[in-house]
Amino acid sequence: RFNGSVNVSTDIQISHHRCSMKKGFTLIELVVVVIIIAIMASLALPQYTRFIERSQASMAKSALVMIRYAEAVHYLLHSEYTSNTTDLAVEIPEVGKLFNYTLNDDWTYTVATINFGIGFNAFANREKGIYKNSKITITNDGEIGIVQNGTSDPQVIWK
Repeated sequence: RFNGSVNVSTDIQISHHRCSMKKGFTLIELVVVVIIIAIMASLALPQYTRFIERSQASMAKSALVMIRYAEAVHYLLHSEYTSNTTDLAVEIPEVGKLFNYTLNDDWTYTVATINFGIGFNAFANREKGIYKNSKITITNDGEIGIVQNGTSDPQVIWK
């Protein structure tokens, strides 16, 4: 029964005890936050990987265009294309750096002449990453092609 009096000191002690317990996070709250961060990271990682691969492909295409320019200079001087990478390095010295493959390189580059020097194909072969063993090619006409695992659809590769 309520006699009309309230013990103020007991009420203050109870409310003070409840406040002191709410200073930190519970284990469940921390686990939920970690799970949310893990889900967000798992969604972002594939996008980041695709971004890196697209930038690598862009670098390889630029290198192939540089090889094509070196071949054009060689053709103007000698009336034929060459598969000799040393000759290409003489024409444009930066091209010589492309053919000095080290284990840290992402791409290897090769050049093959066709029809006894009337044309050429230059190849960039991917050595690392999720698109390892894929190729980007350029012809003496400037046509660029991409091939990975037998498919040449650029929408499938580096999308």
